[in-house]
Amino acid sequence: MKFPFLCLLATLSLVLVACDAKKPAAAPPAAVVVAKPTTMIRGKIAKAEEHVFPRFLRVTGQLAAKSDAVVAADTMGKVVEASVERGSVVKAGDVLARLDERQPKLALAEASAAVDVAKTRLALAKHEQARNQPLAEKKAIADADYQRLLTEVIAREAEVAANTARRDLAQKMLDDCVIRTPFAGVVAERMVEAGEYVGPGAPVARVVESGTLRLVLNIPETEVAALVVGQKIEFTTAAYAKRHFTGKLQHIGAAMREVSRDLVVEALVENADLTLRPGFFCDARILLREEKAIAVPEKALRIEGSRRKLFVIEKDNTLSERLVEIGEMRDGFTEIRRGVTLHETVLAEPSLDATDGASFQPAP
Repeated sequence: MKFPFLCLLATLSLVLVACDAKKPAAAPPAAVVVAKPTTMIRGKIAKAEEHVFPRFLRVTGQLAAKSDAVVAADTMGKVVEASVERGSVVKAGDVLARLDERQPKLALAEASAAVDVAKTRLALAKHEQARNQPLAEKKAIADADYQRLLTEVIAREAEVAANTARRDLAQKMLDDCVIRTPFAGVVAERMVEAGEYVGPGAPVARVVESGTLRLVLNIPETEVAALVVGQKIEFTTAAYAKRHFTGKLQHIGAAMREVSRDLVVEALVENADLTLRPGFFCDARILLREEKAIAVPEKALRIEGSRRKLFVIEKDNTLSERLVEIGEMRDGFTEIRRGVTLHETVLAEPSLDATDGASFQPAP
């Protein structure tokens, strides 16, 4: 009896499972759509118009001193004074170092005495020649004796000349004991100390003329034709990044460099306040010409890091955010090289609320 009863229970269970499987699945809850509020931007507008902008040739270069010399000793001796220091400002003729003058002074005294002796002998020889000249004319003395007197005069004149040269040489050696700067400038390095012994050619100090500097630039071959002596050159340096300096093109190289295919030119830069230093690297630009280009007011640009953006007002009065490429700046306007076309309308002073697609209404 138990077996038929168990079969009945199993059959009822299968029927209940099948009925549950046929029931439809519950539908998911409907998504709630929240409408975003539309942002209304108000502000002034500006037109993208044509303005005249300069066209520059941008190059790099380096500043060099107009004169840069390692002043050397011209005689030998012991250094008794070396008073200048690195950075000392000197004028032409200022003393850089002094050598011991005792030996040159003695040599000068000896040479001067020899000149005096030679002049005395010359005077005596001339006196004898003059005294015997009437006798020689009257044939009262032998002609050979008179010629000997003339030869003596010539020899004494040569002796005076030789001793005078020795005296002048001794004077030069004495003068060379005082080592002077040949031009005005700044001492870049002192190379001797008191007590050292130096010889001819020994370096004493390096002096650079910083009042006027040379800006050495490398010009690409394709831009050489635009160069003219006297052109204005503007440049900046890393040391004074916020300052702009100027110079005038002075020298144009005679030949191209074969490897780099560029031409070396030099500009003179006035540096009266000694702000600039020889050796500074520079970013320079040379004005070539002026051209018309599309421009917008500087305040119309939104700057985000290295990106520059404009908000163009479309026909449906919505804002279109555009990345633009800028060029030169002049008189409050910025050149737009890419991103905006002529006569398009832009938001003059975009606020932080300005976004792409936002509605726009001109300010009253």
